[in-house]
Amino acid sequence: MKIWYNKKAKSCTLITDRKTRRYFSGIDVDEGVMLLSDKKYYLADARNFYAVKNLLISTDIIPVKYEGIESIESILKNEKIKTLYIDYDNTTVRELETYKSFKIKIKDCSNWLKNLKSIKTETEVQKIKRACEIVQDAFYETVKEIKKGVTEKYLAEYIKNSMLKMGAEDISFDTIVAFQENSAVPHHQTGDTKLKDNQVVLIDVGCKVDGYCSDLTRTVFFGSPSDEFIKNYNAVLDANLIAIDKITCGTLTCEADKFSRDKLKELGLDEYFTHSLGHGLGLNIHEFPSLSKKTQDTLKNGMTFTIEPGVYFDGKYGIRIEDTVILQDGKVQRLFTDDKKLIII
Repeated sequence: MKIWYNKKAKSCTLITDRKTRRYFSGIDVDEGVMLLSDKKYYLADARNFYAVKNLLISTDIIPVKYEGIESIESILKNEKIKTLYIDYDNTTVRELETYKSFKIKIKDCSNWLKNLKSIKTETEVQKIKRACEIVQDAFYETVKEIKKGVTEKYLAEYIKNSMLKMGAEDISFDTIVAFQENSAVPHHQTGDTKLKDNQVVLIDVGCKVDGYCSDLTRTVFFGSPSDEFIKNYNAVLDANLIAIDKITCGTLTCEADKFSRDKLKELGLDEYFTHSLGHGLGLNIHEFPSLSKKTQDTLKNGMTFTIEPGVYFDGKYGIRIEDTVILQDGKVQRLFTDDKKLIII
């Protein structure tokens, strides 16, 4: 029995987060709430109500005009709800105090929601796959624009426009383009830096298709790379590939991280790997699970996540190679098709 409705216990779940509302309803509206019991209600204020009503015509979701917190309380009373589940990850203290005024039991359903959304349906997978196709094609189009004097911002804007022309609805996060020493900062803010000869170009980019995200990072070299750079690039690639090969259904997230970290340790580079191996993605670019040495969640079939080992040398350069993948039939399947060998321009 799903946690959001137990007929005997008369429980109900309140959904306020925009993307979670989209997950349950299939529509994207900036404001509103949902109540999920044996019936599904979508409460929208006067500004959005008629649009929501029309969008829900072919569904079993009941549109309700939201006229303040009393609208929620009224439904709870009519349904004789005794327990209200709320998402603590998306609830403020003030909101919680309001819900307590309903004089019913309040319980947290955040873990259940995270686990539910982490297992993707086939429809969700197809959207993520399409987003991956677009971002990969746009990346290789953008590679052709890499030349001396080009700015980070120019490449970021170019790849965004390429994705939109290919059918993406938006970028899934602010694109990172980082040259040389800027690439040593994992979350560098793309700026006006101009590309010079013999420099690293790191591009971290994603797009959305019907709300679902993709995430790709590639590191290329403009000019003549040193032997050290080539060695380090191949080490990161090996760390990426070994995780893809070893992760299976049932692998713990900390074990997944360790596969790549141990490979880099063999090569004396583990201290330069300063973030976790990856993260889940779907309607959110970062969602459960987190593939980190600090987490012990179990990876399951149907999960989509990233594998993105990297090494960062302060003041010099960074290297990151990131794939979006899905766990299917017990094994990792990449949602990109390139070979990830070092591109030298």
